[in-house]
Amino acid sequence: MSELRVRALLVLGYALTGIGTASAYLNPATGYELSIYASTPALFWVGSTVALLVSILVVFSPATRGPRMLGAVLGGVGMLSIVSLPIIRGYYYVGEADALSHLGTAMEMHAGVRGFTENRYPVVHTVGVVLHDVTGLPLRHTMLLLIVVFIACFFVFVPLVVRELTDDLTATYVGLFSGFLLLPINHLAPSYRVHPTSQAILFAPVFLFAFLLLYKNRTWPRSVMFLLLAPTFVLLHPQQAASLVAFFGVIAVIQVLYDVRSGRAGAQMRSWVLPEVAAYAVTFWLWVQQLPVFQQNTEQVIETLAGEIQFAESTARRTGSLDSVGGSLPEVFMKLFFVSTAYILLTGVVLAVVVASVRRYRSNVPVDSIASDGGKEQILLLSLFGGLVPVGLLFVIYLVGGLSDQYFRHLGLLMMFGTVLGAIGIGLVVRYVRQQRSATTARRLVVVALVVVTALSLPVVFSSPYIYDSSHHVTEAQVNGYETTFEYRAESIVFDDVRSPVFRYGRTLADSSASETDFYYQGCPDGIPDHFNNQSLRAYYEEPVYVPVTGADKVRDPELWDGFRFNHSDFDYLRTEPGIDRVQANGEYALYRVEPRNSQQTSQVRQCFPG
Repeated sequence: MSELRVRALLVLGYALTGIGTASAYLNPATGYELSIYASTPALFWVGSTVALLVSILVVFSPATRGPRMLGAVLGGVGMLSIVSLPIIRGYYYVGEADALSHLGTAMEMHAGVRGFTENRYPVVHTVGVVLHDVTGLPLRHTMLLLIVVFIACFFVFVPLVVRELTDDLTATYVGLFSGFLLLPINHLAPSYRVHPTSQAILFAPVFLFAFLLLYKNRTWPRSVMFLLLAPTFVLLHPQQAASLVAFFGVIAVIQVLYDVRSGRAGAQMRSWVLPEVAAYAVTFWLWVQQLPVFQQNTEQVIETLAGEIQFAESTARRTGSLDSVGGSLPEVFMKLFFVSTAYILLTGVVLAVVVASVRRYRSNVPVDSIASDGGKEQILLLSLFGGLVPVGLLFVIYLVGGLSDQYFRHLGLLMMFGTVLGAIGIGLVVRYVRQQRSATTARRLVVVALVVVTALSLPVVFSSPYIYDSSHHVTEAQVNGYETTFEYRAESIVFDDVRSPVFRYGRTLADSSASETDFYYQGCPDGIPDHFNNQSLRAYYEEPVYVPVTGADKVRDPELWDGFRFNHSDFDYLRTEPGIDRVQANGEYALYRVEPRNSQQTSQVRQCFPG
């Protein structure tokens, strides 16, 4: 490809990205959107996907360094425009579950109601509050900005980690595009929402990069950088911090044992990272001592190891629900985890090559499979695999023990490592093809591979009907509706909900001290019976009950899940049934007051199951 053609492609890519982003900005969301993919102008998707394609073509072309760097930046701009899409299109907020509670926590911290140390993971909330105070932007907006900031950290530092591990420019570029795949985001725990464990996973490459710098050359500036990041990561999310304590700890111990066994302990002692890792572990331990939830999780892990196991019950529940709406677990698995599985297999390739390289090194045979330094980087990579053993073990324990959905959080962190190691694996394959065939064949191979995995990954950046999920879009009218409800409600009347969780809005907008059960009929948050108790809701209650219905509620079940629990006629029933009165409405939110039926029929007692 000629230099002129490369520059023309770059101009085209940047122009289409700008035009597409402008079209998205000029077409903001005007109501609840089930899918951000379907609701965003096609011009945006054309511009961003062409930009990514041009980026891949240019970066792996024989062009000079300057155009290739511009190509890499183009890819970053294109992906940042995609992950910024909810902000560009004016989404009020994203996420009704934990994300809404985290917004409420940030509001409390800003109001001085909750202190820094009263939060298990205060970093995300605190940074959101600081950005709000500095910029004057609404707090909900700065929290959405933080999602993009942490994703940008992932994009930047994954290739930097790959470079530190291999010093291979091709692998580094592959690492860049591998980062764009966002493999840790599986939408089953790590997700595109304000969710501290998700932000911690996306920030983990920053911490890993600092550790690798320290490991390769232990100087006091690098020690200070690591020791500053250590408490930051602990406060970002202790659960992910625990995994990295184990990961770094194993690597530090391997470093010491390797030097002791090779008889270089005295000479190499100053390069050991064990003191910094120990300081990190102590910091972690001091913080989690005050967290009862950490002790509970530890007890659950111990019970699992003792044999009191129940295999992944939540997965079984999901399988049944998917079957009911016309989907299947294998289908969703392929959509969410096919690319991740490919990267896991590539990670296995890296492990095999590293083990073979170390064996040749120990046999005094020149080592050139990954590095040209006599095997030091192979030892580092092998140590890294050793560090992954306890992290992987935690995932297995949580999976086999069926401990909530925590195993998907551990899988998210593992896929951060899988992204890095998979990129190195692709780099190894490219090197092999270049040696066996030609540089042109190697470039074509990597371009095709990256285009395919990017095409498979873009549809799952956001949750959508493609994976039998909604966009989790929260509209301004919806929030305003709940605010009005909590302001003017009769305090003696409790709630029941369809799917939008009343208690999340209640604790965020009205009373943060209220318990979940305080909001619900019979103190049970399991939701209204399917099809509004087969369209006889008044017979279900024995006292007046408020039923909020959001725009999301009226779309998710009838359209996305094909009437799985509620269909259009069920919502028509609410509007027309005598004794069920609509007392508030604004287009995206309606509040119904359900009066119990005066008859001899006995109301049903709700069976409340623990979540």
